[in-house]
Amino acid sequence: MRLLLFLILISFISCSNQKDNYEYTTDDAREKFLNAYPNLSIDSIERINNAFFEILIGEQIFYISTDLEYLLAGNIIDLGSGKNITQDRIKKYRLAILNTIDDKDTIVYSGKKIDHSLIIFTDTTCPYCQKLHNEINSLITNNIQVKYVLFSRNGPEDDAYQEMVSIWCSDDQKKSIKTAFSGNFVEQANCKNPLDKNQALAYKLRVNGTPMMFTESGDVIPGYVPYKKIIEILDKN
Repeated sequence: MRLLLFLILISFISCSNQKDNYEYTTDDAREKFLNAYPNLSIDSIERINNAFFEILIGEQIFYISTDLEYLLAGNIIDLGSGKNITQDRIKKYRLAILNTIDDKDTIVYSGKKIDHSLIIFTDTTCPYCQKLHNEINSLITNNIQVKYVLFSRNGPEDDAYQEMVSIWCSDDQKKSIKTAFSGNFVEQANCKNPLDKNQALAYKLRVNGTPMMFTESGDVIPGYVPYKKIIEILDKN
């Protein structure tokens, strides 16, 4: 298997008084990073081994060498196990956010048996979301649960936002979303809804298009994918 590693090494300004690598703390690493990039906000920082501190900023991960000399951006792979440490960490980050989503804030489709579950950010004005919705019954009959998170990909000022508020506030959400995907008018309605919360979730998860699917293991399936391929992906995981 061909392995490509892309690492951007950025040298920090050297300190005049060097410490032994093991003496530097996460506070030292945080200070060093923020001195170089004062406009960034660190979500978390931890020492992952004797070589690196890991910095999490949203879904972006950076590494600082434990001598505080170098900043690395890219994937770190354990050559012994072949494990992609960076991607595993990103998946854990995604799962932590996905696990905050309440089923009550989604539109859930499921059959009698559930082997897999998908969280799908969908927009009723997105043609590929419509195409995927046309295959939703095929997913359900193959024991895949679907949880729709209504998300206006063009922001809250777009007409789609109000349409999805109306869908959420309708007496029959599934019927209304089918009506919208069919290109028909959904009667306007307003009520307390999760649309703004969904926008914030999408930002954290870097949802920059629809449909975007998240598996129960934290993997991402971007864009439209035929249901047979989705089943194949889920079964492999």
